[in-house]
Amino acid sequence: MITIKEVQNYSKQLAVLYVEDNDALREETAVIFRLLFAKVDLACNGEEGIEKYNRDTYDIIITDINMPRINGIEMIFQMREINPEQKIIAISAHDEPTTLINMMRKGVNTFLLKPINLNEVLTIIYPVCRDASSQNMNAELFEELNEERKKYKKIAIKLMKHLRTVEIKNSQLGMIYAQNNNEDQSQLFQEYFSKDEENESEKVVFLNDDCEEMIEILSEIPDELSLYVDDKHIGHIQKIGDDVAKLSNIFYRYSPFLDPLVKSLKELSSIILQKEDLLVKLDSKAEQILSLFDAICIDLNLYVKRFSVESMAMKNIHHIHQPTTLSIQQIISLICPDLADEGGDIDFF
Repeated sequence: MITIKEVQNYSKQLAVLYVEDNDALREETAVIFRLLFAKVDLACNGEEGIEKYNRDTYDIIITDINMPRINGIEMIFQMREINPEQKIIAISAHDEPTTLINMMRKGVNTFLLKPINLNEVLTIIYPVCRDASSQNMNAELFEELNEERKKYKKIAIKLMKHLRTVEIKNSQLGMIYAQNNNEDQSQLFQEYFSKDEENESEKVVFLNDDCEEMIEILSEIPDELSLYVDDKHIGHIQKIGDDVAKLSNIFYRYSPFLDPLVKSLKELSSIILQKEDLLVKLDSKAEQILSLFDAICIDLNLYVKRFSVESMAMKNIHHIHQPTTLSIQQIISLICPDLADEGGDIDFF
């Protein structure tokens, strides 16, 4: 014999909608159900049952069959259209085989015969509660797995961005290396990786408000570019141009330490906002541009964090920004190759 405790092992977290047109029977039986379930809602006919079903979610429907307005079979049919997996227990005063078969065909999991007694209720609802509880647990596990997948996907995207940044950094350093005469190469790398000795006694760092605004902008730019790659809406390009202009204006406050970045960002912003039609045609280069923007935004995020505590007044500050400035110039050359051709070699300092 199934006990109340055994049923509660599965039913105590479940919500039930109990539909019965007999007022006295509905209230009496609801007392039993409230001992078993976490939530018990009542309806006096099929019409009210459907109204409540449309407003809320229930693990189990327990319903009479013969009711006014909308009978139990029609109500079950409508509920099944909304949720084919809905657990349903039917209650009937009839024990004719034809009636029971029709109920099962309508999607009823099992049934109770009137008059209802506690032992029969426990025996009948036990497997339904067990299945509903397992179904909920599986849904929760599935949701948790989805959340884990989303989390790891974000980590993977972040790692790929950093990987692209490393690759672009190596490429940029190679280009810088190739642009200089052999006799200057040793000195160039010595300056690039030299100790950060400050040139001035004054400490020049990013203000907190500027840091917050720049971090927000730097998170927006890759997102807007990714959205543009997906839907080709020109509004994303306009937003990128505006964001790059905002970065340039913030960096300008810290002149002369960030002058190379200011100059390149201002040029890039101007080209984006004036050459939107060219950007729309760059589908074949979108991935390359996206990679460069990722590298730039990651670099600048690191700069914001570093120079919110460290002074920019150091002898090799321009060499630190040189690869990032080169990345910006590469984007410019991808958007407007004619500018690259006219400008020849890129001169940063």
